[in-house]
Amino acid sequence: MKIKSILVVIVLFAASVVRSQDWKQLNSDDLFKLARQTAFDGKRTEAREMLREVLSKSKDYHEVRIFLARTYAWDGQYDQAKQELAIVLDAEPNNTEALNVLLDVDMWGEKYNDALVTADRALAAHPSNEDFLYKKAVILKNLQKPKEAADQLSRLLELDPSHTKGIALMADLKKQLLKHYVGLSSGFDTFSKIYSNAFSSSLNFGTTHKWGTSILRVNYSDRFSLKGFQPEIEAYPRIANGVYAYVNYGYSQSKLFPQHRLGGEIFSKLPKSFEASLGVRYLYFNSSTSVVLYTGSIGYYFKNYWVSLRPYLSADVDGFSFSTSITTRLYFENSDNYLGLTLGYGFSPDERRFQSSNGLSTDQINILKSQRAGLAWQKTLPANVILGLSLNVTYQELSVYLGDYTLITSGTVSFRKRF
Repeated sequence: MKIKSILVVIVLFAASVVRSQDWKQLNSDDLFKLARQTAFDGKRTEAREMLREVLSKSKDYHEVRIFLARTYAWDGQYDQAKQELAIVLDAEPNNTEALNVLLDVDMWGEKYNDALVTADRALAAHPSNEDFLYKKAVILKNLQKPKEAADQLSRLLELDPSHTKGIALMADLKKQLLKHYVGLSSGFDTFSKIYSNAFSSSLNFGTTHKWGTSILRVNYSDRFSLKGFQPEIEAYPRIANGVYAYVNYGYSQSKLFPQHRLGGEIFSKLPKSFEASLGVRYLYFNSSTSVVLYTGSIGYYFKNYWVSLRPYLSADVDGFSFSTSITTRLYFENSDNYLGLTLGYGFSPDERRFQSSNGLSTDQINILKSQRAGLAWQKTLPANVILGLSLNVTYQELSVYLGDYTLITSGTVSFRKRF
C-alpha cells in the first residue's frame, strides 16, 4: 500500500513536469495567449509564471509586462504592479496601455493624489483619450472636487455625447454641485400598552462647504401628553482625504429631550473597502442625570452592499452597559437610492425616542432592555427630490415597570430637496 502511494505521487509529479515542459516549448506569442486564458480562469499565480517565462526570452515584450502588472493589481499587489509598469514607462513614457493600467492601480488602491498626477501625465500625451478623461473625472470626484470633475466630463462628452458612464457621472456630479438642501420628516410611534401614540417631526437645512457639510435641525415631539422642541447643529468637516469628523450639539428646555446633547466621532476609510470610526455621545438631562456613551463602527463595502456594525458602551457605579446595532444596505443607482435593514439590541443615543428627562434615572435611560428591527427605503425623484420611508418594530422594556415590555411600531416619511 505504501509503495502504491509513492508511485501515485511520482506519476502526478511527472505529469506536472510534462505539462510544464509542454507550455515552455511554446513560442512567446502562443505562451502569452495561454497565460492570458490561464489568468482569466483565475489561476493567476500560474499565469504569472508563464508571463515571466515569456519575458525571460523577450524582455521588451511590453504588452506581456503590462498584463503581468494587471494580474498583480487584480490580486491587490499594487507595489509589484507599479514596478512592472515603471519598466515599461521608462522605455516608452507615453505608452497608452501602461498609463491606463497605472491609473487603475492607483484608483483601486485609493491613492487618488498619485492617480491625479498620472492622469495629468496621460492627458498631456493623449489629450483626447476618452478613458483618461473619464478616469480623471472619477479621481477628482473622489478628491471632493466636483466642479473640476464636471469640467473634465464636459470635455469627454464633447468628444462622445453618448458616453454612457460619462453621462451617468455627470448627472451625479450635478447633484453634488447643488450646495444646499431642505428636508422635512414626520413620524409616529404606536405602543401596545401604557403609552398613547406619539408623533415627531424634524426640519433640516444643510449646506455643503469647501471644508465639509453643516446641518441645522429643529426636532419636534408630541408624546407623554407633552410637546417640545430641540434645535441641533451638526457638521461633517473633512480632515484629510478619506478622513472626516462628526460633531453635534443639541439643546432643549423640554422634558422630552436632553437639556444638552453632544456627539463627536472620527471616520476613516481603510484598505480593502473597509471603514471605521470612534466617537462619544453625552446626554445631560439634569444635575442628577447624565449619560456618557462610547461608540464606534466598522463598515464594509462589497459590490453594491454596505454592512456596518455599531456598538455603544457606557459605565456607571453598577458596571458596564453594552448595546449594538448592525445595518445592511443594498445600493442601486447611487448612494441616494437604497434598501436597508437594521437590527439592534439595547439603548441607542442616536434614537431620539427615549431621550427624555421626564423623571428617569440614569439606569432607566441607559440600561432599559430592547430589541429592534427596521426597514428603510430611499429613492431619488425628479426635481432633485429624495423620498425616504422607514418602518421599525421595537420590543422595549418599560421604565415604569422594569421587566415588563411594550411593542412599539414606528413609521417615518421624509422628503429632501436639493437646490
